[in-house]
Amino acid sequence: MIKQQTNMAAIYKRLSRDDGGDAESNSIVTQGQMLRRYAKEQGFTVYDEYTDDGISGTTFDRPDFKRMVRDIEDGKIGIVLCKDLSRLGRNNALVAYYTEIFFPDNDVRFICTSEGIDTFKGDNEIMPFKSVINEYYARDISRKVRSAYHTKALNGDFTAAFAPYGYLKDPVNKHRLIIDEETASIVKKIFQMASEGLTPFKIAKQLSNDKILTPRAYLSHRFGKYQNCFPAKYPEDWSNSTIMAILQNRVYLGHTVGNKTTTKSFKNRKQVAIPEAEWIEIQNTHLQLVDEYLFDTAQKVVRVKKRENSTGVPNIFAGLLKCSDCGASLGYVKGKTEGHQGAYNCNVYRKKNLRYCTAHYITHKALYHLVFEDIKRNARIAKQYEGELSEYAKKVASGNDNGKFKRLQKELDKLKQRDSELDTIIKKLFEQNALGVITDERFISMSAEYEVEQKKSAERIAELQVQLEKRDSEGNNTTKFLNAVRKYSEIDELDAAVLNDLIDSIVVYNAEGRSRKNRKQKVEINYKFIGIIQAEQPKVQSNEEMTA
Repeated sequence: MIKQQTNMAAIYKRLSRDDGGDAESNSIVTQGQMLRRYAKEQGFTVYDEYTDDGISGTTFDRPDFKRMVRDIEDGKIGIVLCKDLSRLGRNNALVAYYTEIFFPDNDVRFICTSEGIDTFKGDNEIMPFKSVINEYYARDISRKVRSAYHTKALNGDFTAAFAPYGYLKDPVNKHRLIIDEETASIVKKIFQMASEGLTPFKIAKQLSNDKILTPRAYLSHRFGKYQNCFPAKYPEDWSNSTIMAILQNRVYLGHTVGNKTTTKSFKNRKQVAIPEAEWIEIQNTHLQLVDEYLFDTAQKVVRVKKRENSTGVPNIFAGLLKCSDCGASLGYVKGKTEGHQGAYNCNVYRKKNLRYCTAHYITHKALYHLVFEDIKRNARIAKQYEGELSEYAKKVASGNDNGKFKRLQKELDKLKQRDSELDTIIKKLFEQNALGVITDERFISMSAEYEVEQKKSAERIAELQVQLEKRDSEGNNTTKFLNAVRKYSEIDELDAAVLNDLIDSIVVYNAEGRSRKNRKQKVEINYKFIGIIQAEQPKVQSNEEMTA
């Protein structure tokens, strides 16, 4: 066994947020001064000083503490000096291990100068109680910190160390975000590229080619942080995961999302994710970089796994085609004959067997033609009514029966007027009854009749308001769709950007009729904002054979 240097002392200092209001008296500088003076007074030789600043006492995974342990095991230290027991730690079980097992096994004398603890003088009965109190103190501080962060989340305060890429912390209020003019345009570009159908891989490659600093490299360049968190030789090397993190972050909508992670316990600081349902989102806390429409479009695009078809051309319908019966996606299949553009089948049918679903087969040519013509038709309508989109949208929402909604509005106005009159009548009845003009019996009889009428009136008013609000909401959504589609009135071809800009899904039904001449197939185009428009597949003359 290695013989300890009995007169060689280690000075151990620690400070963290666990120490709360005692931070000044427990500062690293103060601890060092007190312990050096004590060592000199006792005639100890200071072998080395070990400092863990900013590390919680609930963990013993501390760099300098571990270095001190190695020096003890090597026989270099015979005495450990701490200001008080909480400097050693605030984890009762581990404090007990070091003070009752590790130090005695290695013939190390442990001294806490401000609490009169000295293992050389025999058992110290107060030490275990102090250790329990120290742990409880850390537990209480942890609870208060969690509560404070929860309150900040409810207030919409930003609490992370650094602002998300595209933002800066407001110099006046560090819990508020302001736009970073240097990087905001990059964030907008990322969302725009995603909405046009580019995968995170292709977006990352484009940014790398453009020599744009990654978020970590940008923080290092601007603030001197995260200098070891990216390849120094490749600060413009963007990754798929970085792009995905940006595209999925709702902070760019102008919202602050908190309560996303927590720690396992006050002793175990490992971060664990909180279920999304328990996140706290406070909307409109800062200026947005992208709108809801662009954000949602980008989400839809990045969720789809892009594959090129057999011709090497990207599948523009990827992620959009759905089976009408089982709800599965339709997958691309190639043709046997040269020049065939391919077709789509239900994936459940393809990968399992006929018992689960049917083919829902549709050629790429037929689908392309149907969707292309329908988009152009809607675009021409939007162009035609360009100056009066709002009125046309209301007409569409009301099924072109504006007379019906005018009658509903007239009825609503009339009922509101009557409701006001009933309030006045009932009030006057109260006054006449109070003055003795009408008897109590007469008052009860008359007021009951009016109250029944008012109740029925209120119910009908609520019904009418729901109907009219629904029409207005549908009209607003139709206006949004027409505004989105009208820019495509002159397009020559479809691509993924157009489809993802306008369409949520395309539902393909099984074809009816066995012969090519009689074959009919229903397709539902589920447009953004306005929902499903039914379309019938045009007859396409083709003798192309397909592989299943």
